[in-house]
Amino acid sequence: MYHSHLLINVGDNPDRPDWNACRKWLRNLYRVHQRLCMAFPSAVLEETERAAAYCRPFDPSEYPLLRHLPDDSGGCDVHHARSGQNGFLFRIDYPVDTNLRVRMPVIIVQSASSEEPDWRGAFGVTRFPVCQREPPIGNAGLFLAGPPQVKPISFRLDGQTLNMESPKQKYEIHSGDPLRFRLRANPTRKENGKRKRIRPTLKAHVDWLAGKLGEAGEFPGRFSSDEMHHENIHAFVPGWAYGWRTKYEPQPEHHAQEKEPEEVEKKAMQWWSVLFEGTFRVKDPAALKVLLECGIGPGKAFGFGLLSIAPA
Repeated sequence: MYHSHLLINVGDNPDRPDWNACRKWLRNLYRVHQRLCMAFPSAVLEETERAAAYCRPFDPSEYPLLRHLPDDSGGCDVHHARSGQNGFLFRIDYPVDTNLRVRMPVIIVQSASSEEPDWRGAFGVTRFPVCQREPPIGNAGLFLAGPPQVKPISFRLDGQTLNMESPKQKYEIHSGDPLRFRLRANPTRKENGKRKRIRPTLKAHVDWLAGKLGEAGEFPGRFSSDEMHHENIHAFVPGWAYGWRTKYEPQPEHHAQEKEPEEVEKKAMQWWSVLFEGTFRVKDPAALKVLLECGIGPGKAFGFGLLSIAPA
């Protein structure tokens, strides 16, 4: 398993060609997911093959399914269903750079594969730098503000102890330990077969999160009398997140029905997004390991569900 940190270039000069492109890409979670998928192809391509596959414009006849890379008959499908062995979770964070006094977006990717993600292949197919005065051709190298930072991590259960290991850190987590956490989630419930956001109150969201934690952890604190504060939740940021496809890209249910492109309408997507930060107390390390590896709640393909923890 690997953790990758991708610092995103949102620029500071509107005259630069990458300034608006990076912002538009970051706002569309569907496109972000597409780009990240390119680091986990189902088949390994040589550099020249990758360049031909990722850079050549699509032919309109290839739009109906839009699942395989151009000129690829070997099944190199970057949009194939993810399994526990090659899946990934991601979250877009906005930490403040104290030197620049601006928010520099960073995408945190947790990948289950035993092989390191190929970020060079996902964001640029050439080793040579792209001209800073012109938009990149055939890659997205200017989306990144610096080289991707990648490190191997592992979650290993030893009896009733959960060991979290990385090259420079090692934590032992036991039942009863307090942990700090961060989670961007899509808190929804199903009604008549459709997902709807839960009641827009802090209590309803904490109850939803407590239910998702289940046996893994608990919130020992209580709400204040006005039910507007919970001592274990230090940050609660609700809002909407968005994504959209072109009119030629079918919705997931259209793949099975194999509709023609003209039958597929352009449809914007939106998700109810909540950023949780706070603390909880561990109940069952084994159940916590499952949540760390598999994520929490729906919408995992669009930047929700990645649970990050650290000792309190």
